[in-house]
Amino acid sequence: MTDAAVELLVEHGIAGMTLAGIGKRAGYSRGLVTHRFGSKAGLLGHVHDSVAADWLRRVQTVVGESTGITALQRVTDALVGFMTEEPDELRAMYLLRYASIDPSAEYRANVARVNKAHIRALAAWIEDGQEAGEIVQNIDARLAAELFASAIDGLLYRWMVTPDLPVRELQELLRRYIEQAMRTPQA
Repeated sequence: MTDAAVELLVEHGIAGMTLAGIGKRAGYSRGLVTHRFGSKAGLLGHVHDSVAADWLRRVQTVVGESTGITALQRVTDALVGFMTEEPDELRAMYLLRYASIDPSAEYRANVARVNKAHIRALAAWIEDGQEAGEIVQNIDARLAAELFASAIDGLLYRWMVTPDLPVRELQELLRRYIEQAMRTPQA
């Protein structure tokens, strides 16, 4: 059902995706979809959380034991991999994330929870890089994490509205900027 929901989100958007359509696409009844998720908002929260969990697994796999600048650069690698390998999942997740700014979006708590987890992980990698002497000490790890996440979100937004965006070139530029902005002179 999650795959069917992702497909319909990408094809028809949030308003055009229905529980009946998901049931039909997945080969189930609307009643089963409603029973499992309770409502369209419940399903949207589930879709967001499922794709976000896949994203976090990818990031953890690519980052591995790395910290500091290398960890942040590897997050950009994971992002480009996700864009290449699962573009529909990524489009569905970001469609939901961007629509969550609507005060009536009942799944906005799901998005906020995932955003907080992302910032915690990014800030921890930055702090670890500071402790190792790789990242300059005068950087506020949480603010740097927010800026990095904002750059990633902006890149994804631009990719979704501009399909021919030079993503790999922008990724490489972001990797260099991370290095230049954060690395201590002695590292």
